Amino acid sequence: MEARYFDGKTSRCHPVRLRAVPEGIEVAGIDWNRREPLARIRVSEPIGAAPRTLTFADGSYCEVAQGRELNALLTALGHRDRAVARWQKSWRLALGGVVFMATVLLAAYRWGLPWVAERTAPMIPPEAVTYLSQQVLKTVDGRILEPSALPLERQQTLTEGMRRIADSDPALTNGRLLFRSAPKVGPNAFALPDGQIVLFDELVALADNDEEVLGVLAHELAHVKFRHGLRQAIQSSVVGAVVASYFGDISVLLSGLTAVLLESKYSRGFEQEADDYGAALMRRNGMSADGLASMLEKMQRAHDKESPDSQSHADWLSSHPETAARIKHLRATR
Repeated sequence: MEARYFDGKTSRCHPVRLRAVPEGIEVAGIDWNRREPLARIRVSEPIGAAPRTLTFADGSYCEVAQGRELNALLTALGHRDRAVARWQKSWRLALGGVVFMATVLLAAYRWGLPWVAERTAPMIPPEAVTYLSQQVLKTVDGRILEPSALPLERQQTLTEGMRRIADSDPALTNGRLLFRSAPKVGPNAFALPDGQIVLFDELVALADNDEEVLGVLAHELAHVKFRHGLRQAIQSSVVGAVVASYFGDISVLLSGLTAVLLESKYSRGFEQEADDYGAALMRRNGMSADGLASMLEKMQRAHDKESPDSQSHADWLSSHPETAARIKHLRATR
C-alpha cells in the first residue's frame, strides 16, 4: 500500500510502498529498501479519520491513510490495537463511559466534596480563619452594610443575651456580636468563621421580643460551631481551599466565603444541624426554639408580601430550604 515516509531529520516527504514480509514490514522507496521487525515499530492509535503513523526505532516514520488496506496490513503483521482504542469505536461503550463518569462526578459532588470539606476546614490555621473573617467584613462594610442605628443600650442587651447562650458551649467562647444596618438586604444575620455574628437592624426591628432575635443568634452560633461557612465555601472552591490549607493562599476561598455568608446559602443538612443545635442552646438557657420558628414565620409572611424583584429578606428565605418544614420541626422541639 502507498504511504509517506519521513526520515525524522528533515521535513521532506518520500513516497513509499509498504508490505508485510515474514521479518515484519518492508518500506520500499526509489532506489532503496528497508525492513523492520514489528517489535521495533510503534503503531499510533486511530484518531477519527486522521492518518496513522508507523514510527521506527531511529525516529523515522511513515504516515498511512486509514482504511481497508491498512487494516489488512496490520492484520498480516499480527498487530492488534489496544483495548482502549477498540472501545472507542463502540458507541455502547462510549455511552456507558459517559454514564459512568456522570455517576462518579455526581457521587463526588454529593458525598465526596462534603467529606473533603469537613476534613479540610479544621486544617485551616486559626490565623487564616481570622484573616478571612476580617477580609469578608472589610469587603461588605460601606458597600452593602452600613453602621447600626440601634441605641447602645439595645445593643448591650442583645450582646449580653448572646453571651449567655454562647457561654453554655466552650467551643463558642470566641463569639462576638456585631451590629450593622442593611436596607438593601433586609432582616438577616450571618456568622463569620472566627465566631463573630453580624446582626442587622432590620431583623431586630422585625422581631416582637428578644427571644426571637436570640433564636436567630443561636442558629448562627451553631453555624460557627460546625464550621458551616468554611465547609460550604470549600465545597464551592475545593481546589482553592486545599491549596489554601497547605500553602496559605486564601484568596480563592475568600471570594467564595463572602458569597456564602452574605447570601446564607447553606445546604439543607447544614440548616437542619444549625436548627437542632440552636434549639438545644436555647433550651439550655431556659428558652424554647419557638423564637427562631416565630422569626422564620414573620420573615416568610413578609416575603410573601414582597414584589418578585425585591432584594430584601426574600433571598434569605429562598436560600433556607423548606421554611415551613423547619418551622414545624422547631416547634416540635420546643
